[in-house]
Amino acid sequence: MLVRFFEYDTQIALDEGLVHGNILTVTLPHSAVLFLRHHASTPDTLTIRMVTPGGTVEYDIPVMKSQQYTLKEVFEKNLLLLIPFYIFSHETRFKEYEKDKTKLRTLQKEYEQIKNKLEELLNQGAISEYTRCTIIDMSNKVLEHIAAKYNSVKEGVKAVMGGKVLEYEAKTIKREGVREGIEQGIEQGIEGTVSILKNLGIPPQTILIKIQEQYNLTPEASKKYL
Repeated sequence: MLVRFFEYDTQIALDEGLVHGNILTVTLPHSAVLFLRHHASTPDTLTIRMVTPGGTVEYDIPVMKSQQYTLKEVFEKNLLLLIPFYIFSHETRFKEYEKDKTKLRTLQKEYEQIKNKLEELLNQGAISEYTRCTIIDMSNKVLEHIAAKYNSVKEGVKAVMGGKVLEYEAKTIKREGVREGIEQGIEQGIEGTVSILKNLGIPPQTILIKIQEQYNLTPEASKKYL
């Protein structure tokens, strides 16, 4: 793993390196690693040490341990990417949940919290329908693999989170994608028009009038393109 990190970090550093005169400056990225499972011996950091002709340099790679984050922390810190892997924190109790419906219900209540919180973020405009559905879909896929032998656990969580994306959700996602695509296309069209007119030496005020007419922009909205 450390070798891979060094390879990725140095490649990024080289790709973004700057040469000034006879000096090459490379900046290594701030990398981190996420452990879905961890043990008492799992370190909090990984270290890369480089012995160079100019001296020894080392840097740490922080280790994130998904099982240490509570649901409250996941949402407070906006670590939504951890939600699909939240089931790992319950992995050692799957046998209990499979045999005891009361304990299984406790797990379901936690996933009800997740679902309700995602709905809340959606209604607030903090996430899109696409993001919400992606998190749910990925959660179900992770669940399928990690709880493959525990049917009650799988079905119990899915009953709360939902199965496949509903048709109306898929249509909403499609509309959002189309709208975003159209908006990006218009933005690129305006920027391209402005660039061409500038290269032709057209005065800024004339450019503003042209893009206002062509793209139905208000005077205020058109100013940001100059």
